[in-house]
Amino acid sequence: MPIDSSDDEAINQLLDSYRAEIGIDQKDSGQGDSSEDDSDGAEDVADVKQEEEVGEGKETVEALKKDEDSEDETEDRKDDVFNQLDEQSIDKPKSDKEKELMSLVFGGRAEMVSNLMKVEKEEEEEDEEEEEYSDGQQKRKKRKRTAAWEDSDDERDNDFPQKGKGKLEMRATVNRRRKNFEKIVGQPKWADLDREREVDSDDEILKTVGHVVKGSTVDLPKGNIELKRLKNLNRETKNEGQITAINFHPTSMVAVMAGMNGFASIVAVDGTKNEKLHTIGLKKFKIACCRMTPDGNEVLFGSFRKFYHVYNLISGQSDTLQLRGEGAWTMKNFELSKCGKYLTVTGGFGEIHLLDARSKELLITIQQKHACPSLCFTPDSKYLISHSTDNEVSIYHLEKRRFVNIFVDEGCVNGSFITVCPNNRYLATGNRQGIVNIYFLEKVLHEKYPTPEKTVSNLTTSVGSMAFNVTSELLAIASAEVPDAVKLVHMKSGTVFRNFPMIKAGLGNVTRVQFSPGGGYLAIGSREGVVSLFRVKHYQNY
Repeated sequence: MPIDSSDDEAINQLLDSYRAEIGIDQKDSGQGDSSEDDSDGAEDVADVKQEEEVGEGKETVEALKKDEDSEDETEDRKDDVFNQLDEQSIDKPKSDKEKELMSLVFGGRAEMVSNLMKVEKEEEEEDEEEEEYSDGQQKRKKRKRTAAWEDSDDERDNDFPQKGKGKLEMRATVNRRRKNFEKIVGQPKWADLDREREVDSDDEILKTVGHVVKGSTVDLPKGNIELKRLKNLNRETKNEGQITAINFHPTSMVAVMAGMNGFASIVAVDGTKNEKLHTIGLKKFKIACCRMTPDGNEVLFGSFRKFYHVYNLISGQSDTLQLRGEGAWTMKNFELSKCGKYLTVTGGFGEIHLLDARSKELLITIQQKHACPSLCFTPDSKYLISHSTDNEVSIYHLEKRRFVNIFVDEGCVNGSFITVCPNNRYLATGNRQGIVNIYFLEKVLHEKYPTPEKTVSNLTTSVGSMAFNVTSELLAIASAEVPDAVKLVHMKSGTVFRNFPMIKAGLGNVTRVQFSPGGGYLAIGSREGVVSLFRVKHYQNY
């Protein structure tokens, strides 16, 4: 590699200054040892000797300017330079003053040659490294690395205030500083360009769909629950009125909210923006109930009237359909089975209408003793379970088309809500006295007088909404009679979490609670028309 012209000038200046000092010392020593008659001859010999040193010094510089193709050639070149220096008087100082001057200027023979060759090697060195792969024995050549930026402060270093200083001395000082730093601190891992980069966990998460990633396998601990309050789910709409329904899409991060003002909002669930995607307005139609089909393609809206609305999420088409069948019953309270085959609607005087979910044809009307405020399907779609305004719970077999069991809800005076957990293990009943009973589903299917496994009495007013999360570890219960009347129940221990709701949570009179399909989000709707959104940190999925 060629040496920079500025480096060449710096070397020549150092050699010239050194030769001048050598010439003076040799001249003085020659006068002391010879007579006046031989002084002219000594000066001539000194001039000839000085010219020889100049010529041989130039040969040394030319040797340094040659290309350095490999480390072996570099070592050989160093030996040649040393041999040349050995032949000169420059390597053999004759006086203490000469030795001190040589050490001050060059820093020693080995250091001088090493620095001259190392600086230029570091400036334009091209690392060529062959990497062999076991599979294909492929080789690749590493690209030449260049500086990412140039710092102007390096040129204004306090150690080089004089303009006459060359680049050679500056680079030598920089290299010395770098070595001293690495000896004391060491080289940081981030500064090693050849290090093996570790895969970031966030990058792996972004390569997959959030709700498909397998969630945490550790059981939910009791006592305190880690929740983070996010932006309100309906922060961009706020026109639904009293929230009557919250539905999360089974596969996409989308939610549908409906209220008594006749508006339904479709929003994207991300916790930061919760952008509105679409708003559905139904004139003179108070949305009392809203359910999404299990495949997530359609949304059904029911009210206190004889007809209902169906909105297709794929095509965006909205249809108004008339209820078929006799009787003055409406779609103010209805449920869809998980299999997508059945649609059940509560009527007056204890009637329950069972319809085909696809054709909306009436299949059968079920009669129980008292009016039905709430009903639900089991996850396997084999049974329909309904509560009553009295204290009886009825279990209807959908295939046999008959009741298989009717039992009394313990401690209940007037039933208000009922739900089944997704893993088909628990049945939760709520009443107007604020008591929540949790039964084993297997017992209530066969026993005439089942006893609850757990009883939650933290609410003091009528239970208006309940929801299990996807793992059946968490049960949310709420009452709309008083503000912030919502609790989260740890199912394994049967206790409520102490840190929820927070003091002055500002949730309003809670009318609806709902978990997302993966349990990662909890939505709480209120009578004031606000849908609060919480992130359940124990569950990583949507």
